[in-house]
Amino acid sequence: MDRIDTTYTDAVRYLYDRINYEKTSDRPYDQRAYRLARMEYFLQELGNPHLAAPVLHVAGTKGKGSVSWFLAEALRRSGLSVGLYTSPHLVHLEERFVMNGLPCSPSELAEQVEMLKRAAEATSGTSHGCPTFFEMTTALAWLLFATRKSDVNVIEVGLGGRLDSTNVCHSTLAIITSISFDHQQQLGNTISLIAAEKAGIIKKNVPVISGARHPDARSVIRAKCVETNSPLWELGVDFECTTQPKKMGPAISIDPRSNCASQMDFNPMSARIPAIQMRNLALRMPGKHQADNAAIAIAAWQRLQSDGWSLPQNGMVDALANTQLCCRIEVVSTNPTTVIDSSHNVASIAALIRSLTDHFSPAKKTIIFACSKDKDYTCMLDQILDYADRLIVTQFQNNPRVVPVERLEEIANAKRIHHPQVEILSAPSSQIAIDHATRSATDNELICITGSFFLASETRPMFPNSSIIDI
Repeated sequence: MDRIDTTYTDAVRYLYDRINYEKTSDRPYDQRAYRLARMEYFLQELGNPHLAAPVLHVAGTKGKGSVSWFLAEALRRSGLSVGLYTSPHLVHLEERFVMNGLPCSPSELAEQVEMLKRAAEATSGTSHGCPTFFEMTTALAWLLFATRKSDVNVIEVGLGGRLDSTNVCHSTLAIITSISFDHQQQLGNTISLIAAEKAGIIKKNVPVISGARHPDARSVIRAKCVETNSPLWELGVDFECTTQPKKMGPAISIDPRSNCASQMDFNPMSARIPAIQMRNLALRMPGKHQADNAAIAIAAWQRLQSDGWSLPQNGMVDALANTQLCCRIEVVSTNPTTVIDSSHNVASIAALIRSLTDHFSPAKKTIIFACSKDKDYTCMLDQILDYADRLIVTQFQNNPRVVPVERLEEIANAKRIHHPQVEILSAPSSQIAIDHATRSATDNELICITGSFFLASETRPMFPNSSIIDI
């Protein structure tokens, strides 16, 4: 192994030696574990790189990765230098740190980690304690972007929002995507409690774009906007998205809504911004949920334009037409047709099944499923069994949060009485599951691998003819 590889390996090992809540289902979410004061001190030791460029801050249960990519790509295609920070990664840590559409290089990562070490040691020597893995990677993102002199950074929240390490930013725009049940152990067991954590990214006088359709979520976000005097623009209230299904990505249209009577009790009309109608836009990624994500990104784009950003409309149009995120209903093989999707909760599985129904017409439908312990995998299996002709339950090997395959098999078989038409199989590994499904596939069969981001990250490299990030 040459010197640069050794340096890179040492850097990655150094980061993974930190406390990493992504590797456990028993993750605390309070101010003892998530200390924004520690993050602020840590960044100060690094020279406050998070203040070097405007930040578009994106939170939400579903869709925040897609919205972040749409915005970053639209800004890049408009001639700006753009940093994009997302999590988790699929295969390589560098995927979290994207500059102008490309992940940072291993040598870049290793070089910046050396700078992190000094700041981490200084922080650890105070009452703040040692930065966690996510705090380190978040700081690393801002350090990389500042070094590369980005014009704007799109920053995706890791968990929640209020206490998330990214929430030390001074955002130019706060974006909240769809809100549904997920991470209840950390965020709360009601939509209102979850929405309150997401709404924690809203800063005083900073405009907000909200894609939350649930009335409880809307109420919480509206109240936070009143408290912070933040202009608010809502999907389904101020603008709406309609779709015309095609075989893959739909054609979408964005329309302003003229009936704003329901808004009068929480925000003055003067706080609203005008929606501009856009018709028949091509969207590469399939699914109504992706159309909603596109609408949120367009609304954010129009908000920036109204605030004086010189952004050509075709930047967003081109981004929607050409961006395909890895493992978001991604076709990775056509013989047989094989899709990988990173859906990992009840709402996202429902959206996946709607999309598969709308955009594929197979003679047989096989789902390969594995899940994390902290998810409602019983309800996820109910939805899958209503759709599939064959279910193969399995387990991923790359994260200890996995539900043992024996448990998934037990639950699936208990539901067989209500789904006698579904063939239920189990496989001890995802590779064995995929091999069996592929070998036994019939003509015009669809194989979909889903249930967890960790399953997606483990299986995606098994299809090397597609790139890890396809934009």
